[in-house]
Amino acid sequence: MWKKVLQRIILIVITLLGIKTSIKGFISTINMPSHDISVSNWDERISTLTASIPFERGFIGYISNADIPGAAFDEADTAGEYTLTQFAVAPIIIIRGTDQEWNILNLDPKAYEKWHQKNANDFEVVDFRGGMYLVHKVDK
Repeated sequence: MWKKVLQRIILIVITLLGIKTSIKGFISTINMPSHDISVSNWDERISTLTASIPFERGFIGYISNADIPGAAFDEADTAGEYTLTQFAVAPIIIIRGTDQEWNILNLDPKAYEKWHQKNANDFEVVDFRGGMYLVHKVDK
């Protein structure tokens, strides 16, 4: 008899702990941003830039903070933003680096300053705000 009562008490305690853990997990995710919202925001963020690319097919360069020595970056954000940018400019193909005639820069202000100090005379820059730039190689 005591054995069954003890088993039920243990079962109730385990169930209550499971419910408590589930509720804590749910509450901790309430304020997390939705990835669907991030994707649509990315499209809005880059739409004026993509409309300014002067061709519909071909290759365009791309750099982000990860390509600037000493710049802070998050590897997950870097990979995600690269993929979102490729999707946004398709059928144009993104190639890492600034070897193309036209290039997209996705840089925070500090990384942009580092890049600009080194490349100011080589590119014409159009700032699309939010760290997005469309740059065109200057013929020398």
